[in-house]
Amino acid sequence: MLPGKKAFERLQWAFKNVLNTSIAWLFYDLRSPNLTLATGETVPNALSAHAPIIKNVESLRNHLQNALVPSFRSNEDSDDETELLEWLSMAMARSPCVLSGDNLDPYLCRYRPDHETCQDLVLYQWHGFAPSAFVQKVLLAATKATVGDGWFALGAGAFSGDGYVVLRDGGEVRTWRFSD
Repeated sequence: MLPGKKAFERLQWAFKNVLNTSIAWLFYDLRSPNLTLATGETVPNALSAHAPIIKNVESLRNHLQNALVPSFRSNEDSDDETELLEWLSMAMARSPCVLSGDNLDPYLCRYRPDHETCQDLVLYQWHGFAPSAFVQKVLLAATKATVGDGWFALGAGAFSGDGYVVLRDGGEVRTWRFSD
């Protein structure tokens, strides 16, 4: 690329008019801070020269005591499926509406759970950049840990706004896919 040529002038214009603010980038790198080449030589990671901010993703464990759990009855009614997805979303958000001791004014919240049982729930959450292999391992671990009449739900969201929810109750599995 030479000064005075059309491509050079376009690039120069882009740097002056478009790329003139700071931009944050998100990288996911499982490798260590130092890379070891095939020759055995250790060199710093390419990102380390740019002073990256490294954040570890840790799980949060929350308990929902005395949650009103709806029955996961199997039927083809789309209204029931929508209500079930609504309940799962509120439970995953730790909404007080799903708890048995909720006394929120009905004027402020119209949701009233159609429940049959009261259970203590454990909610594990990870907020961060997670690869699909990690989500798959969590799904498999939850499947192995759930036996008999037990159930679990797994929800995952993407940066694009797409989301997925998987509900396993006994031998039945339901999935939902949604987007913004």
